[in-house]
Amino acid sequence: MNRRVSWGEALLVALACWVVSCLGYAVLAALDEPGLTVAPLLCLGLVQWFWTRHRVWPAAVAAACAGVVVLFGVVDLLRPDLGRYVGDAPATGLGATAALGVFTLTCHVRVRAGGRNH
Repeated sequence: MNRRVSWGEALLVALACWVVSCLGYAVLAALDEPGLTVAPLLCLGLVQWFWTRHRVWPAAVAAACAGVVVLFGVVDLLRPDLGRYVGDAPATGLGATAALGVFTLTCHVRVRAGGRNH
């Protein structure tokens, strides 16, 4: 449960997040549901992955902060030009990717520094 995250596992989870983000926003665009977003669904999936496989709390806090900053920063950049659905899909994917990258990097740094990783 508290084992270190491999870069391969983080890549697979990031790819799954991108698929869910793109397909989710495609479905929402087809249904014309501007009030719904895919980000909470991705967050629930990432929390489930964290809770069942990698309970490294400092890494989780750092990842959540990085993901939120990237998500909202990219949304602010893309949404005015691309619109809600086209702008939000890559912003959500990039936010999840940033969170996973920070989580994995923080886990690796803590192990090298002699941290217990929990």
